[in-house]
Amino acid sequence: MPLVLQPIVEADMEHAIEIQDRAFSTELWDQIMFPNGMSAAVKTVMVERARKDFQDPRTVFMKVVDTERNNEMISFARWSIYKQERPESDWNKPRETRDWGPDANNEALNEFMGAMDGKRKKLMAGEPHCLLGLLDTHPDHQRRGAGSMLVQWGTNVADEAGLRCYLEATQAGRHLYLQKGFKDVVSLPLLLPDM
Repeated sequence: MPLVLQPIVEADMEHAIEIQDRAFSTELWDQIMFPNGMSAAVKTVMVERARKDFQDPRTVFMKVVDTERNNEMISFARWSIYKQERPESDWNKPRETRDWGPDANNEALNEFMGAMDGKRKKLMAGEPHCLLGLLDTHPDHQRRGAGSMLVQWGTNVADEAGLRCYLEATQAGRHLYLQKGFKDVVSLPLLLPDM
């Protein structure tokens, strides 16, 4: 099989953000948060955030490469692995308002991320768990099994450590996650402005 699972290296972050841009560019919520698409300035901010996450020992980035395409990364995921209970001072911090760049709808982004953070705190609190916070596959390579490989990697880690496993998903990925045994627990409805 030409698809191979590998750890991401920091040098992959720019390409990962390009994949994220392509994967979500047709989603209505993405168009609201990035009305002019992900500009170079927004991508720079996102790459820096990903690099910061990369330094956290509890965060693991994995990728799937296509060996028939010169080991091109076609999909990636960010897993957070909390093997021990965390004190409330670690998981219940106030969410900081972030600046995603001049071309982003910062108000919508911060409201959305804050709502997700609130759901995460309520559901997981400080309990040990694994969280699939991001999985993106380049649209040209969807339905080839890359996403399934990335989900399986994290669920294997969770099973081996005896941890609950959570994820945050869009409707587009829901079918894959249900196939892998995940269940809908909480949803985050988005109230869209009149367009």
